[in-house]
Amino acid sequence: MFYPGNKEELLRIIEYCFLHEVGPGNVPASVSQKLSENAFGVVPHAGYVYSGPIAAWVYHHLASLGKPDVVVLIGPNHTGHGMPVSIYPNAEWRTPLGSVKVDKSIADQLLVRSNIFVLDARAHLYEHSLEVQLPFLQYIYGNDFTIVPITCMDQRLKTMRALAEALKDVINSNPHIRFVVLASSDLNHYDSHEETLAKDQKVLDAIISKNVEELYNVIKEYDITACGYGAIAAVMLTATGEPQVLKHATSGDTGGDFTRTVGYAAIVWR
Repeated sequence: MFYPGNKEELLRIIEYCFLHEVGPGNVPASVSQKLSENAFGVVPHAGYVYSGPIAAWVYHHLASLGKPDVVVLIGPNHTGHGMPVSIYPNAEWRTPLGSVKVDKSIADQLLVRSNIFVLDARAHLYEHSLEVQLPFLQYIYGNDFTIVPITCMDQRLKTMRALAEALKDVINSNPHIRFVVLASSDLNHYDSHEETLAKDQKVLDAIISKNVEELYNVIKEYDITACGYGAIAAVMLTATGEPQVLKHATSGDTGGDFTRTVGYAAIVWR
């Protein structure tokens, strides 16, 4: 539903996203060197024709840094199925570009550090927010990395603090492993282009100021329907470096309908 099921078509649309006028404008070079420092980002998760060019900014940036060992994917639970904070059990995720293994060792380390985590496949079965990141990751990295998919129905700040604390501890306890940690979230939904941009900017200002409490405050005060705000908070609380917005746009910029739009942002920590 969100990207082509055919390998050749999927590769074409990913390259289209990189080359799109709203995208970074060129296709990243192949990644061979290992990532030297852990990397963090926020990416959108709509259909590729809508949010793909904005997501491509993050993946273009990641390709320039090097290849990680593990990619931790944190996103919202749109379906209401499964447990409040669910890690996918030991398995593989398959796309037309191949299969990537879930990292059982890192998942187990998270489980022993906090009781918020549950191994639960049900929460992931119909959830798109993490799955749609995988073809982009495979495009830049190949298939020789592992993933830790975490979907969050419970996005309260106290839960995201517990998630971030456990994740930071795991990262710090594995200095030989290089991590990429990505929050998957769209921003405001279904207002006009201008209203979505204005609401989104309040979220972006909170992220740039590294003020996670303000993130929750503005979302509540201005009724901003960012679906993965908890995932964003978790990355804000985990990341090192300075956040930078690489691209901010709406579905109007890519789909042409400016009356009911969804906001998308590509954010990295440098």
